[in-house]
Amino acid sequence: MAEIWNFLQSPANNAAFNMALDEALLHTAAQRKQPLLRVYRWEKAAVSFGYFQKFPRQLADRYEIVRRPTGGGLVYHGDGVDTTYTVIAPPAHRLSTMSTSDAYGTIHKAVAVAIGNQSQVTNHQSSLPRSNYDCFTNPVPGDVVANGRKLAGGAQRRNKYGMLHQGSIALRVSAKQLAHGFSATFDSKLQSYSPTDQERSLADRLAHEKYATDAWNRRVS
Repeated sequence: MAEIWNFLQSPANNAAFNMALDEALLHTAAQRKQPLLRVYRWEKAAVSFGYFQKFPRQLADRYEIVRRPTGGGLVYHGDGVDTTYTVIAPPAHRLSTMSTSDAYGTIHKAVAVAIGNQSQVTNHQSSLPRSNYDCFTNPVPGDVVANGRKLAGGAQRRNKYGMLHQGSIALRVSAKQLAHGFSATFDSKLQSYSPTDQERSLADRLAHEKYATDAWNRRVS
């Protein structure tokens, strides 16, 4: 019997709200009891950077900048050729109970199916010099690559609410393609989902009080 997943296609929003809605949806994962795939866009050119990274001062005049609640490097958004998505699993789901590396690779298998064109999940570390910022210059095991180029990466956070995986694809991939990739890989059926009033209210508060603030974004500078 196919597993039921929730599927949320979000309209374009500002950088702070995009991060805030991910956190709000993580907070309510146990209530939904089903994993959720969210595909979303950006209102304007933006840069997100990992929880442990320094604030990229050199980009502040040109982009909306937001610190993610997950790790990883710097990712450019909203240029028309990237796709961002989120996977949220409740605490008891297999993605939450897998090791981080196993969950990362499994999610990226679904992304590789969505992308097609001979993309695959790599088992190898990049031999390139590591950068402090740019996520797409540093392929790691579990990333999606094709012809030696990294096409998709992501980062995870786990807590008592469940697992949050934030992913970025350096291509325009439709929501329909992603839905197919996840449905095929997880033997799942995706059903349309809309945030509840509780989730929207929490996201609005987190955007205003956390993700839009210097206290959050510049806390490592």
